[in-house]
Amino acid sequence: MRRTKMAVAAVAATGLAVSLAACTGDESDLDGGEGGGGIVQMQVGEVRSLIPGGSGESEGFRIMHNLYDGLVYYDAVTGDPDYLVAEDISSDDNQTWTIKIKDGLTFQNGEPVDAEAFIRSWNRTAYGANALPLNYFFSTIAGYEDLNPPPLPEEEWDDPDTPKIPESDVKELSGLSAPDPLTLQVELSAPFIGFPTMLGYEAFYPVAEECLADTAACELVPIGNGPFKFEEPYDLEAGGTALKWEDYPGEQPSIDGVRWHVYLDGANCWADYLTGDIDVCRPPASDYESAVNDPDLAERRIVQDGTSTLVLAFPLYDDTYADVNLRRAISAAIDREGVLNVIGPDRFNPLDSWVPASINGGGQGFCGEYCTYDPDLANDLLEEAGGWPEGEKLRIWVNDSADNLDVFRAIGDSIAETLSIEYEIVPMEWTDFLAEREAHNLDGPFRSGWGPDYNLNENYLEPVYGGGAATNDQGYENADYDAKIAEAAGAASIEEAVQLYAEAEEILAGDMPSAPIFVEQVSYFYSERVDNVVVHPIYSGPGGDAELRDIVIK
Repeated sequence: MRRTKMAVAAVAATGLAVSLAACTGDESDLDGGEGGGGIVQMQVGEVRSLIPGGSGESEGFRIMHNLYDGLVYYDAVTGDPDYLVAEDISSDDNQTWTIKIKDGLTFQNGEPVDAEAFIRSWNRTAYGANALPLNYFFSTIAGYEDLNPPPLPEEEWDDPDTPKIPESDVKELSGLSAPDPLTLQVELSAPFIGFPTMLGYEAFYPVAEECLADTAACELVPIGNGPFKFEEPYDLEAGGTALKWEDYPGEQPSIDGVRWHVYLDGANCWADYLTGDIDVCRPPASDYESAVNDPDLAERRIVQDGTSTLVLAFPLYDDTYADVNLRRAISAAIDREGVLNVIGPDRFNPLDSWVPASINGGGQGFCGEYCTYDPDLANDLLEEAGGWPEGEKLRIWVNDSADNLDVFRAIGDSIAETLSIEYEIVPMEWTDFLAEREAHNLDGPFRSGWGPDYNLNENYLEPVYGGGAATNDQGYENADYDAKIAEAAGAASIEEAVQLYAEAEEILAGDMPSAPIFVEQVSYFYSERVDNVVVHPIYSGPGGDAELRDIVIK
C-alpha cells in the first residue's frame, strides 16, 4: 500500500514547502548494516495516550503516526494529504463526504481496517462522557450535540477544574454511516471545504475492536495498522521499542524498529546524543552556540523553516489583561531579535502572525507594529491602558520541559527592562500546566503556541481562538471572528476559504488575545549512525523530528 496523491473534489490545502535532509535502525543489531537494519534511538517527552483521540499533544502524536495509518498521510515536502488507507475522498457539496477505503487492509491483530474501524474510533472520541482531548474535532459532524449534552453542575464534577459531561443514551454520531464495508459516508452539520485536510491527524485514525474491549491493555501495547508495532508494553516513564511490522502492506521502513527514550521534568537528550545514545536531537539554549560551532556536528545538522509557533497568551478572563493596549504594550516590549541573541539564533525566527508563513494562508503579518520591538510605543500603550498595577509582579507561567525557562526568562527580561515592571517566571510540570491552563486558573500571561495538525491556516485559528473551542485557553470571544470562520468553512473553493480564514486572522489581530513571538526553526543534529534524516513539518511536533518511515541506518 503506497501513498498516492489525492484527486478529490474540493482539493486539499497546498503551500507548505520546506527543504529537508535525512535517518534508520533493530534491537538485535544496534549497529545496523549497509543502508538498513537496526534500531533508531529517539527521544520523546511525556505521552498522554497511545490510543487515537486520547493524546492531543505532540509527543503522543509523534509515536502514534508510526503505529497507525490514517486515511491520508501528509507529504513531507508540500504538506499535501496523499491517500493512504483511503482510495478516494469526494463530495458534491462539501457537506456530505464519501470515503472509499482500500480493500484487504488489516490491523496488526488481523482485524479488518474497514469503515466500521473508523466509525467506532470516531464515535469513541466524540462521546462527551469519555472526556477525550480530541473530542472537539468531531463537532463538525452531524449528531455531535446528542453525544455532548451540557456539563453537570460544578458540585458533581470529579475534578473541580474539569467539566463533567453526563452519560448520553446516544453514543453514535448520526452523521457517520457505512453503505458497505469499504465505504465511509460522513455528513457534516455544515459545509466544510477543509474536511479532507484533517484526515491524517490522530483524531481520525481507526481503532481495532480488541483495543476498545480493553483500553488499558491497548494503552500499553497499541494495536495499530501502521509500519511499526509494540511487542512489549510501553512505559510512560522509560519509553519502549516498536519493531517493524513484517506484514505491513505498504512501503516497508528500512529500519528494524525504533526505541523511544523518555525525558521528563525539564531533562533533554543532548548529553545522550553526544555520547551516541540518541540518534536525533536538538541542543538546548545553553548548548546551542557550542553545537553549531562544532565542525564535526555541523556536518550532520538540519536547518529548515518550521511550522510550530511560540506565543505569549493572555488570560482574558483576568481583568488585569482586559485592555487590549496593555496586551499590545507587552508584545511591543519584547525584543524578539535580542531574545534570539540570548537563546541562540537559528533556533527561532521572529513571528508577526498567528499563522506561520510555512502554512497555507499564513505569513500575513497582521500583528504588525505590535510584534516589532518599540520601547516608545510600548510605554505609550501602557500609559493608554492606565499603567501597570502598582506593587504587582507580572507572572509568566511556563511548563518546565526542554529549555522553556531560558526562553521565557529572556522574554521576561525584555518586558521588564522596557516597561520598568517586575516579573517572575512560574514553572509547572507539563500535565499540571496543561490542566491549569485549560481550566483558566493562571493569573498572568502563559506559554502557548501551536504545531500543525494539517496544512491549512484554519488549523491555527478556529481550534485555538474559536468561541468555546476546547483549546481556547485564553478565553477569547468575538462573534465577528466566529462568523468569519464559519463563512470560510462554507467557501466554494479552498483558495476562497484560505482568504476568508486570513480575514478572520485579521480580526484576531485587532483583539490581540496572544502575542506571537517566534516560529521555531528546525535545528536538529543526527548521529553518524543514521542517514536520510527527513524532518517532517506536520508529524514531527514542535521543532521537528526524524521521519521514521524514511530514515536509514548506515
